[in-house]
Amino acid sequence: MSTVDWKSLKRESRKQGTSAKRLLELAAMGPELSREVAKGQHTPPHVLQALAAHPDPLTVAAVASNPNTPPQILEGLSLKNMALAKNVSHNKSTPELTLERLAKSQSSSIREAVSYNPSTPLHVLLILRDDPNSAVSDHLLLRSMALLGNYGKTTDVPAEKLLRAMALTDLIPAEAACRLSECSDPDVQLSLLENIDKVALSVRGKIRAHLMQEGAHP
Repeated sequence: MSTVDWKSLKRESRKQGTSAKRLLELAAMGPELSREVAKGQHTPPHVLQALAAHPDPLTVAAVASNPNTPPQILEGLSLKNMALAKNVSHNKSTPELTLERLAKSQSSSIREAVSYNPSTPLHVLLILRDDPNSAVSDHLLLRSMALLGNYGKTTDVPAEKLLRAMALTDLIPAEAACRLSECSDPDVQLSLLENIDKVALSVRGKIRAHLMQEGAHP
């Protein structure tokens, strides 16, 4: 009687090119494999949709965390229980309306997860910035300030992240403001001018004059 090579089957579950039919067959062999299929970055949406109804809770949790899971399935899972709602809150593919609803959750851990999600719309983040739980509000402010502080020092920061950080922070440090004012992206310069009251007082006048000279207008 031959033994099952579980390691090989797990690799097959994660392998790009494994057919949807085969993935469902693997998932049916037991929870160890169904979890692997549910986690797989190559698992197609319709397979994840089928696994959303799996009896194994860890398999369903993996479906809730997988960015390939269809939006309507993520919405449904977020309504089932707190644990799944938290997984969905972290998922970058979660629809904006779902994130907006989850941001109003009574659970601070769910609201915190929403604040970390790169897909959370700015108007929701602005609400979370004033969250009564410091794990949500303070961390959001600190992350925004750190991102602005690192701009131009280490790695390149996408303009969209800079715009969000300027809108969310209470203070734009002098050094960061000077670097931002030299950014070639007109949207970044305009956002800096719109948030000029947050710029450190020591350079605020100089930054405002420079931006106006560059043609930025609120």
